[in-house]
Amino acid sequence: MRTVRVSICAAGILGLGSPVLAGVENIVDVLIDARNFNDFPSSVLRIDENFPALIRVHESEFGRGRFANRHRFFFTEDLASTFVFNNQTAFDISVDVALRAGTPAGKEAGFYFDRFGEPRFIVKGNGEVAAFDGAFPFFSFGQVYTPGEAARLRVIYTPGDGFTGLVPATIEYRFNDVSSGKLEFGNLENGMIDGTVGGFYTQFSPDRANPDDFALVTFRRVRIAVPGGSAVSLLVVASMGLPRRRRA
Repeated sequence: MRTVRVSICAAGILGLGSPVLAGVENIVDVLIDARNFNDFPSSVLRIDENFPALIRVHESEFGRGRFANRHRFFFTEDLASTFVFNNQTAFDISVDVALRAGTPAGKEAGFYFDRFGEPRFIVKGNGEVAAFDGAFPFFSFGQVYTPGEAARLRVIYTPGDGFTGLVPATIEYRFNDVSSGKLEFGNLENGMIDGTVGGFYTQFSPDRANPDDFALVTFRRVRIAVPGGSAVSLLVVASMGLPRRRRA
């Protein structure tokens, strides 16, 4: 298990990936990008990471600040650079997300991607479950999440034929057992944009009226597969003694 305790701004992503064709079966871990937003630099932050079984983010004692703190976790295939999702990279990724907070409003967590916008599929402290931004088709399940409970989030991306658009790319969001259905992309790229990186994130905007406000997010049971194919058994891979980077 890796543990990161951060009280001042942490380093950003190391070794951004380059656009090469790779399948999601190559993902072995996440790279931690703590304090991507760092509007409350004196907060007490602890991150425990044992991918794919658990990522735990706990932040408290926010102190003075402006908007929010954000922490990102990017998939990697080599423990040094971020995994790259291209237009033709099919994926089916799911995770159990639980969000607890002293004041739930202003807190959110879930899937996060980054490329010409920040496509996300998340749960919020106000109960909303939604996908939005970037190339992702917008969809809201409504205010159906209860803070403190674990919710199963799943994203299924099936590529089309690229720029011609004759065969549309689709994405399906699932919240527990409820599906958005297959939604078609409306962007010129007809799907994911080459060079996209992604994984999970948390974002906490503390309640200034509550000095005891805190946020605790856990990501558990990450499952990665190719749509229509077999799941990648990351728990087995992780138990084979692959070298792991550690930070303290």
